[in-house]
Amino acid sequence: MRRLALLVRIILLILSITALVWIVDVGQVVGATRSVSLILTSLLVFMGIIRAWLTGLRWQWLNPDDSRQLSSWQYFRLTMMSKPFNLIMPGALGGDFARTAMTMKAVQYRRGENLIAIVVDRYIGLLSITLLGTTSLFLVSEIPDRTSFYSLFGLLFAGFAVSLMIAASTRLMRVLEFVFTKLGRAGSVPLRLLETWARALRYFRAHRGRVLAALGLCLPIHGISFLTYYFLAIQLDMPVSLFDISAVVALVWVITSVPITIGGAGVRELSLIYLLGLYGISPESATALSIYVYVVGVVMAVLGVLVGVMGKGTGHTTDEQV
Repeated sequence: MRRLALLVRIILLILSITALVWIVDVGQVVGATRSVSLILTSLLVFMGIIRAWLTGLRWQWLNPDDSRQLSSWQYFRLTMMSKPFNLIMPGALGGDFARTAMTMKAVQYRRGENLIAIVVDRYIGLLSITLLGTTSLFLVSEIPDRTSFYSLFGLLFAGFAVSLMIAASTRLMRVLEFVFTKLGRAGSVPLRLLETWARALRYFRAHRGRVLAALGLCLPIHGISFLTYYFLAIQLDMPVSLFDISAVVALVWVITSVPITIGGAGVRELSLIYLLGLYGISPESATALSIYVYVVGVVMAVLGVLVGVMGKGTGHTTDEQV
């Protein structure tokens, strides 16, 4: 089954890249990417490192495991080490799967809470970028048709609302607990997971300030992403504002989170071509923007490998049982 899923994603990747090559003038795209200065590239990489540190801090604040098995350095290190996997795994969330595997290996107990922290961190990230993108939508330049933006953001908010109601429903949890208990031994594992989630919910409700602070961190985290695209858009002479780019990037980020192709390649470029096309941006410029963001991602991935190798054994892990 896994091989079939991988084969399907490879086929979709080939089809999307084929469509991309057919749509754009490859020579113009290469020329545009070469026009980006090394100074700007260095700045974007530095911004990416700051973003990784802030992301690790948000993850730490959202972790209901208060035994402090992971140090602040380890949160940053694991975040950086997950970067290469964003490029080689399906969708834009491959790093989260890698982060989960590495975290399960790093902690000695309360693994359920640490798993929940990663899931909640990603949920908060997706929800906040959607909120920021929607806010930007009210400040964007005048474009002929905003229907696509309104429709996509509306679907996203509906999905977030439904998932939040399901995850926080105490009535549903009682029903599931009853069902899993009746299943006996077969329901023991999902019952333990449900109990872990219930404890996590109690933790989040008791530490609302911590959750709100983590949500507040999303502003600089996503702001760095928006500025990365915006600075490159300026370099590529695109007639768009920061708010325009923010609305577009928010949608593209959520779209590429769906595990359609490896690393979201092809899907990301085609999404940018469509959304930036609403502003009259040429497919070549949109593709050049996407490719250079990918180049910055490759540099961050290399740094992630170096941090993983050089930082091994640093930080601390406590053995205190709670």
